[in-house]
Amino acid sequence: MENNSTLSFEERWRLKSSKIGMIMIGFIIVLMFGPIIYLKLAYGVFPTWDVALTAWGTIAAAFGVYYFVEPLSYYPILGITGTYMAFTAGSISDIRMPASSVAQETTGVKFGSPEGSVISTIGVAGSLITTLSVVFITAIAGTSIVGFLPDSILVALKSYTIPAVFGATYVLFCKFSPKLSFIIIVSTVLYLLISGVNYGLYMIVCVVVSVIIARALYKKGILGDNSSGGKRDESSEG
Repeated sequence: MENNSTLSFEERWRLKSSKIGMIMIGFIIVLMFGPIIYLKLAYGVFPTWDVALTAWGTIAAAFGVYYFVEPLSYYPILGITGTYMAFTAGSISDIRMPASSVAQETTGVKFGSPEGSVISTIGVAGSLITTLSVVFITAIAGTSIVGFLPDSILVALKSYTIPAVFGATYVLFCKFSPKLSFIIIVSTVLYLLISGVNYGLYMIVCVVVSVIIARALYKKGILGDNSSGGKRDESSEG
């Protein structure tokens, strides 16, 4: 095995992040089975395999596409450590992604760069602390606060909060890559027109098509600068 002292900071960051991330994800997966294991040991209650697989199949049919789309579409912004943290804690699109993107924009680092990955980690960690604090307060006083809100406001919160977060995040990315943002809009509109508003493969088709078009334009030099052949600038390394 190669000595860690000879590795660059980025390589050491990636190795340690992957090692810790895989251990924690595996640990969390095991814990997710804790309730049913407890029911089996304490009360002898356990679903049969046909019932369990049927339930999983129902969920996979509705949300299975996100198993592939979300890691691919979120990773360039979150970075490797931010991805592990976000997929562990949840609320990725409405909390982790905005926190990561705003942190990188505020500090002026480039999305997808090693520096961006570090700043993204800090941003996601900050969002986790904030979320835990808000959840704690909401758990104590949230019910009474919601009870004072009129129905019109509750309906508005449920209907427009997520689209507002997505819209704000999209506008933020438009500033850094207007051409790519235009490609995403065009591919999305074309899909909706062709599919007749079929949302079954909506996200995966739009993400894959956008990535393919962006890659083709990048290779032709229309989107970004590929003159360096994808190599990093070694002048910044010691």
